[in-house]
Amino acid sequence: MQWIAVALALSSAVCLALGTQTQSVAVTGHTEGPLTPRGLWPLVRNLRWLSGLALLGLGTVLNVAALSLATVTVVQPIGVIALVITTLLHARHRHLIINRGTWLAVALCSVGGATFVVCAVIGTDPTHVPGTRAENTVVALLVGLVVLIGVCELFVRRHRISMFYVLGAGLLYGFVAVLVRLTATTITSSGFGDIRWTSVLMIVVAAALGGWMVQCAYSCGPPDLVIAGLTVVDPMVGVALGLVVLGEAGDFFTGALGTAMGLAGLVAIVGVVVLSRHHPEVLQRRAAARAQQDAVTSGAVADTATPRRTERATDR
Repeated sequence: MQWIAVALALSSAVCLALGTQTQSVAVTGHTEGPLTPRGLWPLVRNLRWLSGLALLGLGTVLNVAALSLATVTVVQPIGVIALVITTLLHARHRHLIINRGTWLAVALCSVGGATFVVCAVIGTDPTHVPGTRAENTVVALLVGLVVLIGVCELFVRRHRISMFYVLGAGLLYGFVAVLVRLTATTITSSGFGDIRWTSVLMIVVAAALGGWMVQCAYSCGPPDLVIAGLTVVDPMVGVALGLVVLGEAGDFFTGALGTAMGLAGLVAIVGVVVLSRHHPEVLQRRAAARAQQDAVTSGAVADTATPRRTERATDR
């Protein structure tokens, strides 16, 4: 069964990578500048975008199936392969040369993320059942996060900050994963009658906003940065909520293990930051923006100097 789970997890990583790359190409090919809600409608009718969505859905189903056959320790670290695959696919599509900074970032994300997940599995108690108060706390925190991200998005949209969208989507999906798990646990133990519909509503709202953030991230950054952010931030948020809010810390969770988790998480986050600064596509966009700004500045200087020359000629 374990080898079947590994095969399913590998297939899931491939589907997630292909789906991310496909959707990214669709978004960048049909939008100029920041993605707007009006620009989302043509994407919904785009066959390539829909194909990417189908691949992402298939990848999610395969990952769930893998988790049902093996432990998180075996399955979850395999997901970082999606980052490597996406980086290679995107570099080939854009004819980019992957630099050392990008490879270093991929290594940091992979090692840090995998170590964090392994430490989390060792330190958490899978048999712990959170109470109603804990779930309500998660819902309240998610409501505040949705409002905060929604307000910030209105101000950040024109600046095309890819890290904002990547981190925002990762935070939202981390909350969604926790609420989905809590809802599934409730259905398994008590049936549909005890479902907390506020949790279901926030799952839908956060998932929709997270999907929007991902599409915006496609329009202003490389797809491998999106995958890196989601594979790093999403599980970290879920584990942090489980330990701090839901009380899932087990007997093996010690100060040393917590320190190891913190260091691993820091390494992974540094990897995401390095990728956002040294990815070859990011460097190209930065150089193009500087060239455009220099051209605008030169034009402004030339326009300012022209009237002076005209006045001197008139005086003569």
